Amino acid sequence: MSAPPRTARASWHGKANAVVLTYLAASAVAAIVHATGHGSLWLVVHLFLLGAVTNAIVIWTVHFTATLLQAPASAPHTASRRLVALNLGVLGVLVGVTTDNSVPTVAGAALVAGVIATHVRALVRTVGIRRNSRFANAVRFYWAAAVALVVGIAAGIALTFHLSPDWHSRLYSSHVHLNLFGWVALTVLGTEFTLWPMVLHTRIVDGVERAARRALLLCTTGLALTVAGLLAAARPLTAAVLTLYAAGVCCCLDPFVRTARQRLPRSPAAWMLAAGTGWLAVGVALDLAAVLRSGDPIELAHHIEGVVPWLLAGFAAQTLLGALTYLLPVVLGGGPVGGRRLAAVLDRLGTTRTLALNLGVVLLALPVRAFAVTIGWTLIAAAFTSFVALAVVAVTGAATDARHRKRDLLPTPDQARARRQP
Repeated sequence: MSAPPRTARASWHGKANAVVLTYLAASAVAAIVHATGHGSLWLVVHLFLLGAVTNAIVIWTVHFTATLLQAPASAPHTASRRLVALNLGVLGVLVGVTTDNSVPTVAGAALVAGVIATHVRALVRTVGIRRNSRFANAVRFYWAAAVALVVGIAAGIALTFHLSPDWHSRLYSSHVHLNLFGWVALTVLGTEFTLWPMVLHTRIVDGVERAARRALLLCTTGLALTVAGLLAAARPLTAAVLTLYAAGVCCCLDPFVRTARQRLPRSPAAWMLAAGTGWLAVGVALDLAAVLRSGDPIELAHHIEGVVPWLLAGFAAQTLLGALTYLLPVVLGGGPVGGRRLAAVLDRLGTTRTLALNLGVVLLALPVRAFAVTIGWTLIAAAFTSFVALAVVAVTGAATDARHRKRDLLPTPDQARARRQP
């Protein structure tokens, strides 16, 4: 007798999210090495963003699309092949850049782009089946995010070639905006329309569908025109259209805040999601300020380079940890009792972890001495490490429980003989 679909799906999620946890652990190690002055910030950023975050987005956007639209999800073997190809591409980029070899870098980046294109095609097909769903617009955020990543990958490949400082700065700024405000932020904003009420255990507020529709139009238009302005080095245009993106974020914040007013955040997952969303708003505001006060593309790229570490930690990392804190028990728990047991494991040290992570982000964001920046990186790495350790315990426990449930479903030898008898 085969395992029931729910058990098989939980088993797949356990294995797939183990990849995310591995990248998180590697990011923590790289952050500590970087804090000592010996490691590469590029490696920290890409282990986390290209490794942990991209894997998590590919895994969970399929889950949310199928759940929200009540459509069948991809078969586990199809999803597994996609993840294998994705991580071969990620490893190619990581190895190629760290060894200064353009061949694996370009090949790996092209493979990642191909996987994302295949991924978004599956999402488009699913929405086509359920186009009249009230949550179709939320899922369309994932389409725009995937397009942003593919274009961002192209900009990243271009950065590996010898360019003038001016054009290198233009492409770098575009690369960051497409990946951070496109791939990550659009995915998060689209997901939080439904994830945030679930985390708070409250109802979805009125007007979410309208807010999602407006936010999607403003964010995608604003991001596309912002990238065009960055490439053209047209500062007034870039500032003007970046306000469109900011307005789209505000459209998303309206139902977010109204939902929180219905039921205040109480769990570590909710605190991290709230703080992560707050850091995104701060990042967009400071990005607009940097565009306004920068005199040329090189100066703007310098400002953006200073923002990336703390925005990545405060927004992307904190949102990922908060989402996984809530979602892993849901998909791995095997039911309400198991889910509560796993949630209790992941909630351990939740308040301390949230405070440590945000204090680390503050130390990275403020103009402080080098030793304070080292403390900031150490706090962020400690938050990662504690979460990964607890998540490993939770995933391992869930796998053991799943094996026990599967064994309990199998017939005993006497039952099997009785069934074979006429």
